[in-house]
Amino acid sequence: MYKEIERLLSLSKKNDKNAKEKLILKLEPLIISSIKRYYYNPYMYEDLLQEGYEIVLNAIEEYNPNKGCHFLGFVKLKLKYHYLNKHKEKQTSSLNQPVKDGDMELIDLIEDEGFSPLDNIIQKEKINKLKEGIKSLTPRQREVIIAYYIEGMSIKDIGKKLGIAYRTVVNIKTNAIDVLKNIIVK
Repeated sequence: MYKEIERLLSLSKKNDKNAKEKLILKLEPLIISSIKRYYYNPYMYEDLLQEGYEIVLNAIEEYNPNKGCHFLGFVKLKLKYHYLNKHKEKQTSSLNQPVKDGDMELIDLIEDEGFSPLDNIIQKEKINKLKEGIKSLTPRQREVIIAYYIEGMSIKDIGKKLGIAYRTVVNIKTNAIDVLKNIIVK
């Protein structure tokens, strides 16, 4: 197995896309075990897996065999530190996250205290800016944002629905969020 990985690494360094895909597939169990060991979050599994693929691709470019380290050890450390650093990032929870055996969602447990008149005005301004931002998106960006945030579809399902690759959906979503941020922050 190590010789096969070294062969695929050598071809990948020469920009052989087929070899890169095979190498990622060979290292997928390592990615999955790193996720489970260092940062397991079933709600983010697909995203964490995608990040693992990116780590492997970056490791291919960064790896230098002259530094006295094997490629598998190098990748393993990069995955470990990436997923450990995820704990340092600000963690957000979805209000639609199931609780109590999936019978209820987190939002069901929050008591409504209502908004003050000032809060209502601020909320209306935010909604108007968001509407303005959504109008400025391309039709494809709008479709992805609505499917992801309003319809609650996963990136994978959006890709299947639109007939585009997972990474393309991620890029469209990221670009759309950047556009929205620029408009809302103004």
